[in-house]
Amino acid sequence: MFITIFPCEYLKKMNLSRASNVSLCSRRISFQDKVKYTPVLSGFLYRVDTMIKKSIARRLRNVIDEELNKGGKLWIVNEMTVLLAGAHCIKNHEFAFLIYELHEDLFYARNIKKVAQKASAVVVPDYFRAHIMKSRYNLKQLPFVLPNRSDIDFEKMFETERNKKAIEQIKLSKAEGNRILVYMGGVNQERPLEGLLEAIQRIGSWKLAIIGKPSQYLDELQREYSECILNLGAFSPPDHLTIAQFCDIGVLNYVSINKKQGLNAIFCAPNKIYEYTGLGLPVIGNDIPGLRFCISTSMCGELVDYDDPSSIETALNTIVNRYEEYSEAARDFYRATNTDETLKRIISAV
Repeated sequence: MFITIFPCEYLKKMNLSRASNVSLCSRRISFQDKVKYTPVLSGFLYRVDTMIKKSIARRLRNVIDEELNKGGKLWIVNEMTVLLAGAHCIKNHEFAFLIYELHEDLFYARNIKKVAQKASAVVVPDYFRAHIMKSRYNLKQLPFVLPNRSDIDFEKMFETERNKKAIEQIKLSKAEGNRILVYMGGVNQERPLEGLLEAIQRIGSWKLAIIGKPSQYLDELQREYSECILNLGAFSPPDHLTIAQFCDIGVLNYVSINKKQGLNAIFCAPNKIYEYTGLGLPVIGNDIPGLRFCISTSMCGELVDYDDPSSIETALNTIVNRYEEYSEAARDFYRATNTDETLKRIISAV
């Protein structure tokens, strides 16, 4: 049983026979989705939507109690659950707690610490984060490390009318002699793209395909680097992968920009690296602890300095000249990460 605030469309797409969805609200409510992105209004509506989610999330405790009375175990699969619903939703229950992001020890995140200390099993996606969180949250045991690996079901990747248009943009650009870098995810200053686009301008014969939601930062990039960008729009999983498989190299870039984000960017644990490598795409990434060791040891890509166009050019040429070798290393990296045994140990601990 999978409990969500709104009905989970993604779960419906997966069509899993042994999984069902209980939603706290019978329909999705989002004012932000009803208007075209504009910086001030969209920011305000985001806060309104968050308040609505917090109000609905108050129902969570009763639903958890009801479902656990039927049997089973409780796994909180995202720290946003307690940020929205509070710490009381898990009172008097044993549970596993999966914390995706590395939050600073600030007031807004106080319930994450409370819940982590009560959990039978704390789960994080990265070894570095496990040690940081053990110290930060004063945990008795080192959290389990469950890599943020996406299980890509290639049989369920199919073209819709909308993603066909995005794929055609990529194919057309390739027919014009370009190779395609792809960036997927939030488009903001924590994942700066100016350096990469400056390099593309200088090198030529490359385009950056961006798969992500509209943002003020994306608007600024398009005004400055319109000839370098293929803005494909945002897509729900797994549609983004259906599109990304037609690209050549995946882009990873994480920068710490403020205290609230802090170490989260430096010690990133991106599922994107598994999405790229699962498709056989080599990657380029900046030299930070969260990327250095998985990229350099697996040889699935190259580390670059995004402030140095020559570093980017060298990395792209290196990958292109040995593309099949890098692509196979990417697939090997994806295949080498097996989460089944870790999952069994986590469930046994609850």
